[in-house]
Amino acid sequence: MTNFEEMRQAMILGQLLPQHISHPKILQGFKRLSRETFVSSSHQNVCYGDLLINMPEDRIILAPVILAKLLEGAMIRPTDKVLVLGCSTGYAAIILSYLANKIIAVESHEPYVNFMREMFENYEIFNAHSYLRSLSEGYGEEAPYDIIFIEGAVAEIPVTLYMQLAEGGKIVTIFSKDTITICEGVIIEKRENSLHKKILFETNVPILKEFQKKKDFEF
Repeated sequence: MTNFEEMRQAMILGQLLPQHISHPKILQGFKRLSRETFVSSSHQNVCYGDLLINMPEDRIILAPVILAKLLEGAMIRPTDKVLVLGCSTGYAAIILSYLANKIIAVESHEPYVNFMREMFENYEIFNAHSYLRSLSEGYGEEAPYDIIFIEGAVAEIPVTLYMQLAEGGKIVTIFSKDTITICEGVIIEKRENSLHKKILFETNVPILKEFQKKKDFEF
């Protein structure tokens, strides 16, 4: 019988701590959440490994180290309002709820929205709310946001999302480098209406369909 509690502890000791993940609330989130309940039964035995998990409808759950590095690098404040895009079953959104004041989780697939609402209730998360909306549209009703977190790689970010970012706010995501294999975990900060990118690490994560580059018109 699989002992998920031991696997969860091994993930923290063997993956997160060696990568210098030290924020107590990030570690608390990874320790508290039963990662196996956010994935299909076929992925449960590997869900605590150092790998991303492919989900239906072009979604992923980021590998623990990648997610933790992004969250640690973002330096999220307890007063921040966070927009989470492409959050599938809500694993990252719930961890973010321990760090920030308010979470707006947007998905374009209704089953994910409904599942997230169930998980928010199960974990007694009262500062997170999930909505059905196109990822590229964001959620303007709650803008501006201090943090926009995109769970997956992007080739480009729509202007609409930059417009929903507060002055001094940050977009936290994985940016494609015009190759199939190499991406960068990045923080893009908005300062004085200009954008400043900080590279955190290199990785390999698939690009979300909603954030692929639009092809030029061809005759």
